[in-house]
Amino acid sequence: MTEGGRAVLVLFVTASAASDLRRGRIYNFLTFPTLAAGFLLLVLNTPNEVPPVLGVMAATLFFLFPFWKAGGLGAGDIKLLMALAPLMGPGWFLFGTVLSFLIGAGISAFLLIRYRDLSRTVHFAVPIGISVMLCLLLEQFGIQSPSLVTF
Repeated sequence: MTEGGRAVLVLFVTASAASDLRRGRIYNFLTFPTLAAGFLLLVLNTPNEVPPVLGVMAATLFFLFPFWKAGGLGAGDIKLLMALAPLMGPGWFLFGTVLSFLIGAGISAFLLIRYRDLSRTVHFAVPIGISVMLCLLLEQFGIQSPSLVTF
């Protein structure tokens, strides 16, 4: 992740989480410009990562589409994740996505135990934001991006 990419990433996930908490939506005016900026930074800094990033974006859409159809995820959540891919790179993106689902499951379990109410929902931009911040922190400590899948 480049310095410019990190700044865009932090601003984007913060704005997305705030929007999701406040309005229950992640707006296209947040996701599309971020996706464009991410691809521009990717092409300028590491053009050899464009095919793997496109691959993880396609895989994300393929695997999460059924969850959207079933009502478990919003389209904004999927667009948010896809906009993160060019900014994070394929390794960190896959790790962060898995981590977001684990964090989301933990938050859901806490809410269920605390309130005993199945109707409470988790605004998924929050676990995504937490996982992105954790990935950035790990990177700051010098940990290399995980190679969960090699394209």
